[in-house]
Amino acid sequence: MRYLYTDFCYPTEIHDVVKLFFDDAELCSEPDGADICVTEERSDSSFRYVATAYGISHTEFVNASGCDKLQTARLRKRYAKIAVYNLMTAVTGKTMPWGSLTGIRPTKLAEQLQREGMDWQKAFVQLLGVSEDKTNLVADILRTQGDLRTHRSGCADLYVGVPFCVSRCSYCSFTSGEIDRLKKYVSPYVEALKRDITQTIEFAKQRGISLKNVYFGGGTPTSLGATQLDEILSCIDFVPQEYTVEAGRPDTIDRDKLNVFQKHGVQRISINPQTFNQSVLDAIGRKHTVTDIYEKYDLAKSFGFTVNMDLIAGLPTETLEMFCNSVDRAIQLNPDNITVHTLALKHGSALKEQNYSADADVSKMVDYSRARLYESGYVPYYMYRQKYMAQNLENVGYCKPDKPCLYNIGIMEEVSDILACGTNAISKKIISDDNRIERSANAKDVITYIERNSDYMERKFKLFDI
Repeated sequence: MRYLYTDFCYPTEIHDVVKLFFDDAELCSEPDGADICVTEERSDSSFRYVATAYGISHTEFVNASGCDKLQTARLRKRYAKIAVYNLMTAVTGKTMPWGSLTGIRPTKLAEQLQREGMDWQKAFVQLLGVSEDKTNLVADILRTQGDLRTHRSGCADLYVGVPFCVSRCSYCSFTSGEIDRLKKYVSPYVEALKRDITQTIEFAKQRGISLKNVYFGGGTPTSLGATQLDEILSCIDFVPQEYTVEAGRPDTIDRDKLNVFQKHGVQRISINPQTFNQSVLDAIGRKHTVTDIYEKYDLAKSFGFTVNMDLIAGLPTETLEMFCNSVDRAIQLNPDNITVHTLALKHGSALKEQNYSADADVSKMVDYSRARLYESGYVPYYMYRQKYMAQNLENVGYCKPDKPCLYNIGIMEEVSDILACGTNAISKKIISDDNRIERSANAKDVITYIERNSDYMERKFKLFDI
């Protein structure tokens, strides 16, 4: 166990950097006995950060003259993390692909640095320690997104959450539940969700909010029956610019459900293999076969849907060769989008409780997928990172040219307001004048959401009355 002491704000962010190198690091409240110490000294608008560990020290300076309170806070956090990162590389001899960055959205940081008058690509490599490869990935994504990452005032996207799955995957930490176990709550949930959607759409009309894109996520929405899906989708009484449903599990997709989607104008669905290796599917608790993936993909394409497929790098029992096989087989199917996730070991997942550690070849898996997708005509169009990701990597959505998911860009880049319905759904309002985002979260569990449906709608509507 290693102990970290810091005498100023941002202990969590500094701790996150240390944990990139020492997973067992813990915060402590006193400097005595701490293995790693980080201190801040201030003189007027200048800040000095000194990070020390095991007889090695690193210092960083920053001048925040002329900066407002928010800008000063960003600079303090940034340079404290840089000091710690540089110290950790000196102590361990290791570097990280994303350098000192621990945030979810590197693309947003790139734009922020540019607004500060910096060459963001040079800053990524020379200041923040990001590898040239990852810096180029960010540049490619920004190029693909273009003006799609512009905030649209007076508009919002509609998110609908369905928190049921047919089984729980070993890597999953979502608040979704197995539908057979929660059977008695399914009908009440559907009724509560229909009220939520109907009243949210009516609220948007009254406030002059133009709803652009609709996204059904989960859980797995297609764990519901065709009749229930028809009832829910009937609540969408406008024509979205983009209409997406996460079908996800191949074993939950059938012709009746696809007929419902087509009837209501759904354009995009997901069919997520996660892997094309049956032994790995069995190991992670997926209840479908590799054959199901092919059959349901062909069925969906016969309806004309735009299809996304997810793969995960770092799954239990999956070797580099097996993962490369999954990438190749996904590309052979030629879906419109392929999203490559890096396994994240989150609290609440079975893998985390089992102290699972991802294979050392995960970075090679990610590199292989990127190279193969590029050469096969796909371009990266969005990315996000999470805590506890294997080898400090990333999740990247790739698309065929002109086939990006607009909702994904909006939510990942935080350039779209979100009116969200359902369990664990989070509404977001961008306050452009203050450069901040206000949020309103619904209950994480099905029972509370059903019982307090009106309360959560009231909170959501109050957020958009700001």
